[in-house]
Amino acid sequence: MNFEVLVSHIEQANKVLQNNARLVINRHVTAKAWLTGYYIVEYEQKGEDRAKYGTNLIPELSNRLGKKKYGETTLKLCRQFYQLYPSLSYEISNFLLAIEPIRQSLTDELQLSDIQKNKISQSLTDLSDSQLISEKVTEPTVAPHLLFNHLSFTHFTTIMSLKDPLKRTFYEVMSIRGTWSVRELQRQIDSNYYERSGWSSKPEHLATLVDKKAEIADIATDIKSPFVFEFLGLNAKDVVEETDLESAIIDHLQEFILELGMGFCFEARQQKMLIDDRYYKADLVFYHRILKRHVIIELKAHRLDYSDVAQLNMYLGYYRKNIKLADDNDPIGILMCTEVGQEMAEYATIGVDPNLIISKYELQLPSKERILDFLRKENEGLKNDKEGLV
Repeated sequence: MNFEVLVSHIEQANKVLQNNARLVINRHVTAKAWLTGYYIVEYEQKGEDRAKYGTNLIPELSNRLGKKKYGETTLKLCRQFYQLYPSLSYEISNFLLAIEPIRQSLTDELQLSDIQKNKISQSLTDLSDSQLISEKVTEPTVAPHLLFNHLSFTHFTTIMSLKDPLKRTFYEVMSIRGTWSVRELQRQIDSNYYERSGWSSKPEHLATLVDKKAEIADIATDIKSPFVFEFLGLNAKDVVEETDLESAIIDHLQEFILELGMGFCFEARQQKMLIDDRYYKADLVFYHRILKRHVIIELKAHRLDYSDVAQLNMYLGYYRKNIKLADDNDPIGILMCTEVGQEMAEYATIGVDPNLIISKYELQLPSKERILDFLRKENEGLKNDKEGLV
């Protein structure tokens, strides 16, 4: 063994074990979500006191389990997941029963033996490893063991937004074949890859071209999933997806706002909001005890764009509906950009939430001048740091 072989062996071992780690984490998250959906559906069908809760079951369940871990939208996604993928029962029950510490509690308390008897599962799981598409049912489906072992729950939630079963199967196959990251999957859905493949005279050539440019799933991309962070018990602030500039400024912006006093109480960084089947994150959220309202701050390391305004406007709507308490006032949004075009600011804010405009709150909130001064100092500091490293 020479030095180059030594390096190769260590790199290969790291790659294999790291990939195995992400697969194990993803299987646990998927199993948790599927089981949650399974028990919700079982209760809705057979629960002794189900009539007592009726349409309020999901809200009541969310309250009891804790909204931070089990929001209503998350519970609905879990229920939908089970309903769309009952064929995963065999794979999930075997996966859980193979884990010695939880085997006894699962079989006793969760009655996984009942799940294993699922007839749909039995008809779909008798497939060879090389067979990707099952032909044992009228609609083409992907073999359950391939779905469970190669797609994360975040992949599933992205695919579940598609109404057409054939289209879902298409993206399942392509995601597995190309080992796509979730971001790549969403990019291909948004670019109408399914339709383009149907229009193409040589779809196999298109598939090859797409896979060459595709972002591949790895532990770095998977760990950013909000579902993974929830499962591991990590804090939302541990997720950093901004550019280096935005991240550096946000680090100091939090301290800057708190040092101003003025009634600001820090609440969250990278605050998650599940809207439909996608997670969105607000950069910083404070509660202002004098104004009695949330203050959502979004920072963009670029010139103001209309989409930035629309995004913050959506966050304000979400907070007004889902977070605001009865005695709270409507939330305020502060959008901070490195440059602001006067006409863009004028036209982009027509018809949006009036609380996105902060001038009327300047007695309690930091003035535009203080914010601009802060940004100038931060940008200058970053510039000097980079020059010092050269």
